[in-house]
Amino acid sequence: MDSFRFVILGGGVVAGYAAQEFARCGIPAGELCIVSNEKTLPYDRPPLSKDYLANEKTTEEILINEPGFYEANGIEVRLDTAVTRVDLDNKKLYANGDTITYEKLLIATGSRPRTLDLPGHELDNIFYLRHINDARAIRQKAQQAKQAVVIGGSFIGMEATAVLQSNGVDTTLVFPEECVWQAFFTPKMSHFFESYYRDRGVTILSQEKVKAFVGNGRVQKVITESGKELPADIVVAGIGVVPNKELFADCGLQIADEGVVVNRFLETNFPSVVAAGDITFYEDVVYDKQLHIEHWDNAVQQGKHAARVMLGEIQPYTHVPYFFSDVFDLSYEFWGDPSGAAQTVHRGEVEDGRFSVWWLAEDGRLLAAFVMNRPDEEREMAPQWIQAGKKMTTEWLKETKNFEAESEKT
Repeated sequence: MDSFRFVILGGGVVAGYAAQEFARCGIPAGELCIVSNEKTLPYDRPPLSKDYLANEKTTEEILINEPGFYEANGIEVRLDTAVTRVDLDNKKLYANGDTITYEKLLIATGSRPRTLDLPGHELDNIFYLRHINDARAIRQKAQQAKQAVVIGGSFIGMEATAVLQSNGVDTTLVFPEECVWQAFFTPKMSHFFESYYRDRGVTILSQEKVKAFVGNGRVQKVITESGKELPADIVVAGIGVVPNKELFADCGLQIADEGVVVNRFLETNFPSVVAAGDITFYEDVVYDKQLHIEHWDNAVQQGKHAARVMLGEIQPYTHVPYFFSDVFDLSYEFWGDPSGAAQTVHRGEVEDGRFSVWWLAEDGRLLAAFVMNRPDEEREMAPQWIQAGKKMTTEWLKETKNFEAESEKT
């Protein structure tokens, strides 16, 4: 039986950045153990659908910490180690025939891709992009591919499409909604991005559901419900993720459909257990409601915060949700949670790709903001205003001088 003061269950983004925070705080050697079922040290996820997929970064370049970091800081990392049972009452994990005990546990089991259970789903060259091995396999197969089909119109699908098309693979983007990222983009935004993709050779099929995959050993066609037959040497599906919560089904942990329920400190209903990242359904103090966020920045910030909580610094997790994306030669950033917005304000020229979008609540409070190719003060003020609950009108937002004046104050 091995015993540690701190154990991180999961070897993804949360683990990598929590380890940084533990090291920064100077914990003694031998107190922290990371238990991971992956074969690779913790690495950043965004490059998997961007630079790494495009073969512009190596595995070493996307590691969160250099390999020597863990040994230098006395952190034990157990890779390729699957935990099969947890006993939170007695603070024990069971993995590979071993028992690991802890004083405090950080649950960071993350999520896994949703999959398509359709005829032909077992054919080769059908991929889901989540782990480094997925990106590596897609990258390798894409070198010989002439045609690709990407399923899913959200950010993973859009990023994978941009990389494949940019690398000379004729790509078709298929999704069931009326427009790309319908749950998030405004109609103007969707129209801009769809036009941008089409101008670069991407075929976009909206309001189309995939019915089956056809091939001889490997996929050769994608069949839609409307009867279209799409030639494909490779298929990438990005249709969402599912939290890895099954391990905790019978251990007394409070769990919702969205994941492990935690309070504003990221604490679970077990005093010695916290959780962070994709697995959490957390009490957000900015919006005063439970949120579930599946983006890299949330895993980074919650990982660091959870480490501090485990070390006794009990402060609320206060952070405006954030993510960024790179598609073709465009880069954009997004802050906040637009759900429940009563009005949306566009600044700049959407058609020119230089615009921002601002979501306001019924009382004028800023809920979310999207910024692409706009003045720095817009991206600087957006998260500050959201966290402060700043109220504004459509007319106020459209005045550039207001942004300049607020920026000067800070």
